[in-house]
Amino acid sequence: MGSTPIARGNAYQLRTPGVALAMQPEPSDAHEITCRLPRHRSTVPRPRALLYATVVGWGVDQDVLDTAELVLSELVTNALRARAPGDRQVGLRIAHLREEALLRLEVSDAGEGLPRVRHPGEDEIGGRGLMLVDALTYRWGVQEREGGIGKTVWAEIKAPV
Repeated sequence: MGSTPIARGNAYQLRTPGVALAMQPEPSDAHEITCRLPRHRSTVPRPRALLYATVVGWGVDQDVLDTAELVLSELVTNALRARAPGDRQVGLRIAHLREEALLRLEVSDAGEGLPRVRHPGEDEIGGRGLMLVDALTYRWGVQEREGGIGKTVWAEIKAPV
């Protein structure tokens, strides 16, 4: 799968089949990348690859990167499982907030309802994703998306440089 960069003034887009990725100029106090992803199970590895390709260049430690990979996978998986129209995409934002020494991961979906930490029994196979997110992150939460359709689940991981 090849990528085709497209310049637009100070911003550029990177086109990869199946991934709409737009990168904007970075403010001096943060690194940031955003993209939209199709609602399909095969989507889950793409944000991880994007995370690695981007965050390594920001000087984030490998331990932080490993934690971020797990957290991002959980958030994306939950967004893909949320009940939403099939034509809706999943939004992704990765930002390194250097002043606060945080790596912020945001995943948006058009699904209804709010995520909650479950406490599954020993025999249950699933339901531990947000427990992991809660245990591995500095803080996490959810906010309503602009326009009132869906939500954005975010997580912040301590990421000193």
